[in-house]
Amino acid sequence: MPNPEAWHSAVLANRKSPFSSAEEEQAGRQSALQAQVDAWCLYLPGLVAAFARIRDPRRPGSIKHKSVVLLTFGVLLFIFQYSSRREANRELTAPSFWELVREVFPEIDSIPHADTLARFLESIEPSELQSVLKDTVKRLLRNGRLKSFLVQHRYVVAIDGTQKFTSQKPFAPEALRRRHGQQAESYVVYVVEAVLVGPHGVTIPLMSEFLHNDGEMDPQAKQDCESKGFHRLARRLKRAFPRLPVIVVADGLYPNGPMMSLCRELRWDFMFVLKEGCLPSVWEEVQALRPLEPTQRLSSRWVDRDQQFWWVNRIEYEYQDADGRIHRIKIHVAGCTETWEESGEQKRSEWVWVSHAPLTDKNIVGRCNRMARRRWDVEEHILKEKCQGYHYEHVFSYNWNAIQGWHTLMCIGHLVNTLTLLAVNLEGMVRSHGLQGTLRFLRTTWMGRWVDRATLKRLCSRRPQLRLVI
Repeated sequence: MPNPEAWHSAVLANRKSPFSSAEEEQAGRQSALQAQVDAWCLYLPGLVAAFARIRDPRRPGSIKHKSVVLLTFGVLLFIFQYSSRREANRELTAPSFWELVREVFPEIDSIPHADTLARFLESIEPSELQSVLKDTVKRLLRNGRLKSFLVQHRYVVAIDGTQKFTSQKPFAPEALRRRHGQQAESYVVYVVEAVLVGPHGVTIPLMSEFLHNDGEMDPQAKQDCESKGFHRLARRLKRAFPRLPVIVVADGLYPNGPMMSLCRELRWDFMFVLKEGCLPSVWEEVQALRPLEPTQRLSSRWVDRDQQFWWVNRIEYEYQDADGRIHRIKIHVAGCTETWEESGEQKRSEWVWVSHAPLTDKNIVGRCNRMARRRWDVEEHILKEKCQGYHYEHVFSYNWNAIQGWHTLMCIGHLVNTLTLLAVNLEGMVRSHGLQGTLRFLRTTWMGRWVDRATLKRLCSRRPQLRLVI
């Protein structure tokens, strides 16, 4: 369901342009560009400095475009939501556009070709570029920009896996193999995504883990899977953010002994969807204990929905690991039955989650509505990257290193756009134009020469003032 606490409207008004004259439109575009430039001046210099620290493996005598120029070009490709390298080469390399960009970033002293960036991404370690994204999020957390993301003193991290790309041709030995019935074997890029989720429907890309084979095309070899990818991703997140108070929310694949034990080992809280039939011993105890604890119930109203919560604490779950050892952990189960009216018809839905922390009448509503249910926001986040301009399913290269590099640049571009759209000065435009409409409006402002170099220089001369709506 759509997040009822979202800060932007899901439905836009069907109306004509709000501008009554060309002069009024130019003033509106200049005001919107000011908000974007303020966001760029706050966040992109740190990115540019981080790009400069990435080791350049090319021969010094053959370098025409510095690594900073290439990687900034890649981020701008996703900020302006170009669909391919060819389209970026055709439109993003316009001299008039780069004259304006240099007013914001004097370090950009040349206009590269997207194929040059693709070759550069093939030659660097993907982890170096991923560190840039990690350090950017760290700065946001450290300077308090994401304080509104805290729910009961924890940051909600939603995790989910998704298919990024599939091909009938064996483009990379690391790609996963898949066969459906008698169909020909296909080769798949699959990614486990970790996203920082705010209570206002805002999502921040945090970290990605690519599932991969060990470079062999042996059809009998055991392949990577989402569970293994989650274990690697979780340990990477812990190393990157060792003291971050985290609660992990995820779908029905995740409530099992090894994954819950890993979260406890990393000192993370969790709320996982508990499907009917998953963990049969736990369901058996829940059904037996619920009638014996009639006080562990709570009624609540959430926007237009009536909710009936129930919970059962201290259920002992036993599982056997790969070495045959028996482990026992205590978990807690929460459920919610909600009813609402839609188009004159009464609707009903039920949800059940397994929780790391004990449940009470003080925390049940927050843990279910503002933590566990935010698991759907990672799906919205991925859907936005697939269908709303970021071209998630276009790999931009068939080289495995470059695929990961392009993916990280997409995440950085998405992060910069998210922070830009949260600016108070853009709030009215986002509500009237929508997220994609505002980004298109900004793109046409840059490309349509609505602002000249002198005006942009004046906009960049003042100290950036950026207040967020959350």
